[in-house]
Amino acid sequence: MKNKLIYLIRHGETLTNNPQKKRYIGQLDIPLSNKGIGQAQRLAEVLGRLPIVKVYASNLTRSLQTAEFIAASLCLKPEIISNLAEINLGRWEGLLFEEVRCRYPEEYIRRGQNILHHRPPGGESFAECRQRVLAAYHQIATEVAGPILVVAHAGVNRLILCDILGMQPENLFMIEQNYGCLNMIRRTNSGDRIILINYVLL
Repeated sequence: MKNKLIYLIRHGETLTNNPQKKRYIGQLDIPLSNKGIGQAQRLAEVLGRLPIVKVYASNLTRSLQTAEFIAASLCLKPEIISNLAEINLGRWEGLLFEEVRCRYPEEYIRRGQNILHHRPPGGESFAECRQRVLAAYHQIATEVAGPILVVAHAGVNRLILCDILGMQPENLFMIEQNYGCLNMIRRTNSGDRIILINYVLL
């Protein structure tokens, strides 16, 4: 296999973004904010100059919107991969962190103690999420010969990057993934290597 570049993007900012009132978003399907649209447009402006041959996105609106801007600049259409969706947080979806702490005090503590294996009520654990995400990533990473672009989510990207770096997945939050950030991965016969991480254009 020749050297192959994989551009791994986190979607742009969403309408629910509020640093003072953080929410559990997970698979709650929300669109980009105006700033998020601007981030997607800036990514399209820069990445549209590259010889990317295929664009992939999760099935969530914020990911697909971001991917559509970039794909259009490449005269491509994104392929939807549902297994790239963010972690499913079940009944916690859309709730403020403080609301979860008050409504589900024991569950909240247990998740903090075991971030990898704890499953929120009605949701999935990061271990379960990791299994589907890595399977999807390795499938699309080998699907075509040329450079590809993947638009996913903070948790999803962190799990992929942890795997490449050889980090324990329970340490995923040590990896920053800002809205609209760009990560670059080089794939060779000897494995994947990260050459850029959490680079923000706008």
